[in-house]
Amino acid sequence: MSRLLPLALLAVACRTVPVTPTSALEALAAHPLSHLVGTPVELASPVVLNAEDFVYDARLSADAKSMAVARLGMKGYFLSLFTLGTTPPTRRADTLINGYELDVEMVEPSPDGSVFATVGRDGAVRVFDATTGLARAAWLTDEPLVSLAIHPSGQWLVTGSAHGLITVLSFPGLNQVAEARGHSDEVRGLAFAPDGRLFSAGWDKHVTRWSFIESGQPVLSTRLHAEKKSGQPVFRAVLNGKVSVSTTIDARLPMPVVQAALAQAAGIEVSALTESATLTTAFGQQLAKVAKGQRFSFKGLTFDSVDVAICDACVPVGAQAVLGASLLERFDFASDESTHEVMITAKPGSAATSAVAPELKAEAVFTLEAYVNDLTIDAAGKTLGVALSGDKALRNREVYEREKRKEPAPFSEWDCGALLDAETGSLLSKHPVTGVVATAGISPDGQSLLTGGWNKEVSLWTRGSPTALSTERFGWAVRRVRFSRDARWASVAAWTPQNPLGSHQSDPSAVFYEVVYGPNAVVAP
Repeated sequence: MSRLLPLALLAVACRTVPVTPTSALEALAAHPLSHLVGTPVELASPVVLNAEDFVYDARLSADAKSMAVARLGMKGYFLSLFTLGTTPPTRRADTLINGYELDVEMVEPSPDGSVFATVGRDGAVRVFDATTGLARAAWLTDEPLVSLAIHPSGQWLVTGSAHGLITVLSFPGLNQVAEARGHSDEVRGLAFAPDGRLFSAGWDKHVTRWSFIESGQPVLSTRLHAEKKSGQPVFRAVLNGKVSVSTTIDARLPMPVVQAALAQAAGIEVSALTESATLTTAFGQQLAKVAKGQRFSFKGLTFDSVDVAICDACVPVGAQAVLGASLLERFDFASDESTHEVMITAKPGSAATSAVAPELKAEAVFTLEAYVNDLTIDAAGKTLGVALSGDKALRNREVYEREKRKEPAPFSEWDCGALLDAETGSLLSKHPVTGVVATAGISPDGQSLLTGGWNKEVSLWTRGSPTALSTERFGWAVRRVRFSRDARWASVAAWTPQNPLGSHQSDPSAVFYEVVYGPNAVVAP
């Protein structure tokens, strides 16, 4: 077992001289979509990118020339982009993702390497330029998001919510095109096979295989989660593609009405508006300015050319906007109290727009004996790598108090990393770990597995091996482990005990390693 070295010692660290054959490395360089096949020996000396922050995810780009790190800084969550191949690696961008109140759960590189996408519990998908770190696009929904995957074609992005909803978006434009309530608890993992089949896994102890077929038909109806406030359903919409809005309905108002602060956030310059309308409210007649030609989106269903009034007194408590008669005439509205949802269906001639939708259909559901905390798939689409545990990978007060008392985690025979057959769901290999296993990354050849979790360790396993080939010790909980697409590298995201003094440096929290293979390693296309 090895201990990660402080930053100051990395320059002289030389635990292992990689023995991967030169011929194999040359073949990788000549064929960008190939990967190493063979039994790993261990993880070489680490390269540390962050030893200061709580890191929630750290992902290598498809070509392994850069790395994206989602970290919790002093004022919020940031996406740090690093250029690899230099000594030391250089940070070329550091972009604010969102405030510190809601976690950024996952980062995913696009297949072509042009962007990185993130999802978080604020309900947002965000897309960032992989070179500059600048924001390119964003999409907001009404459920916390905890997982994502990008289709091999690069045309679709799929998210998983904390309430079990799987949503398909066009990519990189981020228009919703399909959804399915695939799980009854958090969707902790999503992965595409090369043939486009989708696999999802969750805290309902299920792994589901989905067919993903482009139907060529737009979907002109959508379901939205709703809450009752003052007897009226309140649900989420997006105004002008920029801001998420708590919305209710009132057909007595001649047009939609939004609060002034919300209008400004949506790009409406209220002080420059010249048209106005008289609205009847509980406080009498109100003169409100009117912004013409705005856009309301309800997930993937969009209505353009909507005139909007700006009036704070016209919006009831518990909402930020009210949909009035001119917009309500363009769709049918139904409330389903049994599911706490509302359904919006565009009427013929309503000029609603929606992207062409793929068909998402469950092919098989595999029931496991434990909670599934993470899911990955090999390059052939035949084997799944999963992180399993007897308790959910949830950092709650009970966990913190137990760790503070230095008590061991309760034993569970299902605290393990595992390999599953993607066709049948059968268990191929099980690798026991002490405590909750939060993450697991399968190798491209489907023979090896990285695991990490609350025991502060990253372990490297191979199929059928009773013990780990290599184990790395971290300062605190491990959040994410992954092999690179070519299997040559491994990335790790972890939390670190924060140090308020001096340089603030602590135990490493964003790290990558070269994976050391024996002389029998070969390259597969």
